[in-house]
This record gives sequence, C-alpha cells and structure tokens, in this order.
Amino acid sequence: MFRKPAKKRAQVQVRQRHEDDISGEDETDVVKDFKRRKRANPFQQSTLKTHKGDDAKASSSSDSDDGTNAIVAEHSFAASGSAAPLGPSDQGATATLDIDTDIGADAQAQFERVQQQLKEGLVKDGKVLYKGQAMYGAKEAKDTAKGNASSGLNRIGPIRAPQFVRQTVRWDYAPDICKDYKETGFCTFGGG
Repeated sequence: MFRKPAKKRAQVQVRQRHEDDISGEDETDVVKDFKRRKRANPFQQSTLKTHKGDDAKASSSSDSDDGTNAIVAEHSFAASGSAAPLGPSDQGATATLDIDTDIGADAQAQFERVQQQLKEGLVKDGKVLYKGQAMYGAKEAKDTAKGNASSGLNRIGPIRAPQFVRQTVRWDYAPDICKDYKETGFCTFGGG
C-alpha cells in the first residue's frame, strides 16, 4: 500500500559529505574519484583485477624505485627454458609402484641366491660349510620342458610381479548396463 522511500546510495552520500567538507575549506580544490565497491560474491568469477592489486601498483609507482618495495606476485611460475614437456621423457611408462615386496627380498631373489651358492659349492677346505636352512635339500635347478629354470613360472610359489605394467579393473554391476539383468532380472557376472 505505502511505498518505502528509496534509500540514497552510499556512494552519493560519501560524495556529498566530501563536497561539503571541501566547500567549507576554500584553500584546496581536490577531486577524488570514488569507485563503487561490489559485494564479494563467492559464486561469481571474473578475470578483472582486484582493487588490492591496483592500490599496490599505484603505491609502488609513487615510491622510490630502489627495489625495496617491489610487488611480489601471488602466483609466479618460472619458465624452464625448454620446449620439452614437463615430467619424465617416457611419460611415466617406466614408473614403478613400490607396494610389493622389495626386489632384493622376494622369492625370486632368494631362489637366485640359493642357486648362486650351489654353483660356488658347499665344500670349502675339505669341510662342509653350514649355509642356512634354505640350503638343506637344495638342488641346482635345471631347465625343463616347461621353461627356464630361473623363471618363476617353472616353480611353485609366488612369482615376481611385472614392474611396468599398469592394470586397471572396473567392476560395474550397474543394472542399466548389464544385458543379462535387463533380460532376465538376474546378473550372472562373476557367478555371484
């Protein structure tokens, strides 16, 4: 029913106050440009520079140029000077993943140590030397029709994982993708 009176903007009020102050003092005539400040909206992004940067540039240009008050950029990136892409030259193809047992302590390394000691021999100066429990009953491995004796595939037990193979598996039981589930209502993937 009743309309609220429009509020004067803060910018106009500040300018009027400033003009009143100047009119009282006839000694100096100063014209200041008041920039309207926007409210900071965290959801709005812009490529415009902030007021803080403009103030810093203005203050540094008026200061002495001895370099003591130099502006430090918020983010600075130094160029490497080469046109080559960053990172390893093979783009990480030979990067290793160190979650398995160390190569010097896995089953393959133990097997190779035993084979090396068997080649050197157990008898030294006419006496049989004790070389640990792993050497009891140990025989020198021979190549068979299955493959090389030093291969992990020719023996029982864990084999050394490949070093540079990247394996990615995604199990997707999504009912909108599984054709069997769409047709029968049961998903038989994996026997589960």
